[in-house]
Amino acid sequence: MVNLTIDGRAIQATKGQTILEVADANGIFIPRLCYHPALKPIGACRICVVEVKPGPPRPLPACATPVNEGMEVVTNSERVLKIREELMKLVLINHALECPICDKGGECELQDLTHALGVDQVDLEAVKLAPNHDYESLFVERHPDRCVTCGRCVHVCRDHVGAMAINFMHRGYFTELGSGQLPLDCEFCGSCIDICPVGALINKLWKYRARAWEVEKTETVCPFCGGGCTYELHTKNDRILRVRNEKSILLCSRGRFGFPVVEAPDRLKTPLIKENGEFREASWDEALDLVAAKFKEVAENAGPNAIYGVGSARATNEANYLFQKFFRQGLGSNQVDNPGRYTYIRALRGLASVFGVPQVSGVEASSAALLPYHSPLKLGAEAQGSGFPFVLGHFDDLPKADLVLVLGADVTPEMPPLGWKLLRALDNENCRLVLANPRRTKFDRYAHVSLRYKPGTERILLAGLLKAFLADNPEWTPAISATGLEELKESLKKVGPKEVSQKTGVDDALIKETAALLAQAQAPAILCGTELLAQDKGEQNVQALADLFLLIGKPGIPGSAVYPVAEKNNSRGVCEAGVMAEHLPGYAHLDEAAGGTPLPEMLDKLEAGDPAAPQALYLLGGDLLRAVPHRSRTEKVLKKAGFIVVQDAFLTDTAKLAQVVLPVTVHAEQEGTFISSDGTLGVLAQAIPAPGVRPDWQIINQLGEKMGYKLGAGHPQQIFRELAQSVPLWAGLSPKASYPLMPGTVSGTFIPFDVDLSLPGRRPYTLIVGKALNHSGTFTTHAPDGTLKLMSEATLQLNPEDAQNLGLSNGETAKVISSQGEVSLPVALAPEMPAGVVFLAEHFAEPPVHLLTLNSNLVRVTIQKG
Repeated sequence: MVNLTIDGRAIQATKGQTILEVADANGIFIPRLCYHPALKPIGACRICVVEVKPGPPRPLPACATPVNEGMEVVTNSERVLKIREELMKLVLINHALECPICDKGGECELQDLTHALGVDQVDLEAVKLAPNHDYESLFVERHPDRCVTCGRCVHVCRDHVGAMAINFMHRGYFTELGSGQLPLDCEFCGSCIDICPVGALINKLWKYRARAWEVEKTETVCPFCGGGCTYELHTKNDRILRVRNEKSILLCSRGRFGFPVVEAPDRLKTPLIKENGEFREASWDEALDLVAAKFKEVAENAGPNAIYGVGSARATNEANYLFQKFFRQGLGSNQVDNPGRYTYIRALRGLASVFGVPQVSGVEASSAALLPYHSPLKLGAEAQGSGFPFVLGHFDDLPKADLVLVLGADVTPEMPPLGWKLLRALDNENCRLVLANPRRTKFDRYAHVSLRYKPGTERILLAGLLKAFLADNPEWTPAISATGLEELKESLKKVGPKEVSQKTGVDDALIKETAALLAQAQAPAILCGTELLAQDKGEQNVQALADLFLLIGKPGIPGSAVYPVAEKNNSRGVCEAGVMAEHLPGYAHLDEAAGGTPLPEMLDKLEAGDPAAPQALYLLGGDLLRAVPHRSRTEKVLKKAGFIVVQDAFLTDTAKLAQVVLPVTVHAEQEGTFISSDGTLGVLAQAIPAPGVRPDWQIINQLGEKMGYKLGAGHPQQIFRELAQSVPLWAGLSPKASYPLMPGTVSGTFIPFDVDLSLPGRRPYTLIVGKALNHSGTFTTHAPDGTLKLMSEATLQLNPEDAQNLGLSNGETAKVISSQGEVSLPVALAPEMPAGVVFLAEHFAEPPVHLLTLNSNLVRVTIQKG
C-alpha cells in the first residue's frame, strides 16, 4: 500500500493507482473533462491539475499521475483554481450556446463543470471558426462547434473498438474532430456518442425525443449475440428511445441501434391459424386448444415420439427448460433438439470428445435465502469439476493471454465483445496474434502472423501445424494430463509439409513460425467461429483444435483457454437447459437407446418417409428455412410434417409453413436469463409492456395445462431455480457471474482426425456463407429504422480482379449458381477477398442464400452476369 495525503487527509492507496482514482475512491472531487474510467488517461484537458509535493513546480494532471509514498496532494489551492478557471474559459471561448436545443442537456459534463467551477463569464476573444457540421452520416450527427477536443471519442474508436474512423485534424486552436470524409465510414457502434462529454456527437435516434431526466432506465442484457453485454434501455411512454452502456460505453451497432426491431411493423400481435391455405387471426384459447387437441391426437395414434420439438437459441433459459420439460415430463419423449446442431453443438461435441463431458462433485444445496436468479446450489469445501467446460474461456481473462490463435472466425461481425477483449490482449506488447482465415479481416492489421488458407482446408492446416510443432519439440510434454499422443503422431505421419502447403496455400515457413510461437507461449488461447463450425465436418474441425489445445494449452493460467463463438444470445444456454437430443439439463447424458433424434437425422427421416419420422413439429422460434443448409430440400421435408406449430415474433419463412403460429414477446418485453458465450449469466428485465403477445414460457405452460401436464411454472424466477437445481455446473452462479466457479481438473485424450478437404466439387469459385456486423441472424432485418439502414440488402463480396474478369462492376447484378440452386444479387467489390473466393451474408430473406448450400456454409459456385 502507498501512504499519501490529499488536502491534508491521510489516505492509503494501491500502488499503481492515479491521484484521480484515489480521490474518487475516497469521495474527494477533482474536476475533469477528458478523463473517463473506461479509457486510459488522456491528459488533454488539464482541468484535473493538482499540486504535488515532492514534485515539479508546475501542477500535474491527476488523471495521469500515479500515487507515490509520502506524496502530498493539494486539489483546491488558489493557484490550481485559477488555472482551471482559465482553462474552462478557453474551452468555452467558441463553444456554441445551444444548450436549450442540444440533446446533451441534462447530462452534459461541460454544463456540470461550468456550474461546479463557477465560471459565469468568458472575457476572452478569438477568431470564430466555421463549423463543418455532419448531418449526412447514419445514426451519428456531428457538431464540431460543441467539441471540447478532449479526445475521448478518438481513443475509444481507435483503442477499444479498433475502427479508427475518427481523428483530430489540424493543430492548436484550429484542431477539429474529423474523419477525412462525409459521411462517416465506420462500424457505427455509437460508442463515440456516449463517451462524448458534450453534444458534439449526437444519437440521431434519440434526437429531440426526450430529455435525459424524463426517461426510465432498465438494466437488461443484449439479445443480439452471445457476448452477454449488459446495457440500459431508456424508455418513455412505454417506448424505447435509446440504449446505453454507461459502464464500459462499448456496444456494437446492433446492440445500440437494433432496438427498433421491437416496434417493427411486421411483428405478430395475435395467434394465427391456417385454414384452406390462408392464415386467419384467432384468440389464444382457440389456438392453444387446437394445438393441444392435435398433439393429443398424434400422441395417442402414433406415440409421443411422433411429436418433435426444436428449441431456440434466442429464447430464455427458462423457456427452453420448460420446453424440454413439456416433452420429457409431459409427453414422455426425448425428441427435442436445437438449431445449434449445425454450429455450436459441433464445438461442444468436438471439445467433449477430447476433454470429456462435465463431471461435478462436492456441490451442496444452499441454506441461505435465495435472491432472484441465484443458483440454489453452492460450492462445498470439496467441490471439484472436470470436462470440457473447464477449458472454455471467460472473456475477461482473454487480455491475459500472451498468444491468440484465431481460426475460422471473423471476430468482430460474429461477436463484437470478443473482438474488444482481443484488442485488450494486444495492449500487451508481448502478446502475439496469429490470424488464420481465407480472407482478410479487421484483425489482420494487428496480426503478427497471417495464415491465408484455402476455404475448407482447416484440418489440413492444423495437421501441418501439429506436425511442425512436434518435429521442432520432439520431447514436448503437454501441461495438461493427456493420453493418446503417440497415436496422434502416428496418424500425422502421412502428412507432409509440401502437401500441406500445396493444399492450404500457406507457406511452410509461416506454419513453422506459428509452431515456434505456440511453443514459446505461456498463456496460449484459441478462438474459433461459426465459419469453422458451420462446415459439414465442423465437429472434426473442433476436434483438431482441441488436440492442438491439449498439446499447448495451460488452462490453469488465466487467458489460456478455448473460445468458441456461441453466435446467438443463448446458444450456450439452450444446450445447458437440456434442449439436446442426447442430454438432459446440465449435459446429463442419455444413453443411446433413451436419447432423442438429432435435428439433422430427424429431417432425414422425414425426407425418407421413415415410419419413425415425426408427424408434428413444435418449433420454439428459429427460422429453419433461412438457417439450415440446402433450403429447397429443407422446405420439401418440412412440408411432409402433418402439423407444425411455431412460436415466433415474426411470420418467418418457416412460420409460413405452420398450421398454428403463436406470437411471442421479445427481449425488452420479458423477464428471464441468457447464458453468454463465456458462461456469464445475463438477466433480462421487462422494460415495456407487450400487449397481445406472451412470453414463450407462459405459452408452453398454458399448452401443458390444456394437455393435462402439471409443469408448475408460475414465474421465470421459479423456473430458473428449478433449472439451476438440476445443473451442478452452475453452483454458486449469480447475475453477471461466469461459471464454472469450482476448481477444475483438466485432462484429455488426443483424437486423430481426418486430414481431408471439406469442399467437394469443381466449380471455379468458393462461396463462404457467414455473418455481417450489422445484423443478428434474421432478427434485425425486420426493423426499417434500425441497423437495416446500415445494411439493407445482401451483396456478393467479390475480389476486384475476379469482378473484372467476369465483366462485373460494383452494384451490378450477378447470378450465383451451385449444384443445388441459384440466386441473383448485387456485387460489392471487396479487396479483402482473395481471388476465387466470394462471401455472402446469410441474414436476408432475399436472396435465400441457402438455396446454394448443400450441407455446409462452404460451396463451390459459378458466377455469371445477372
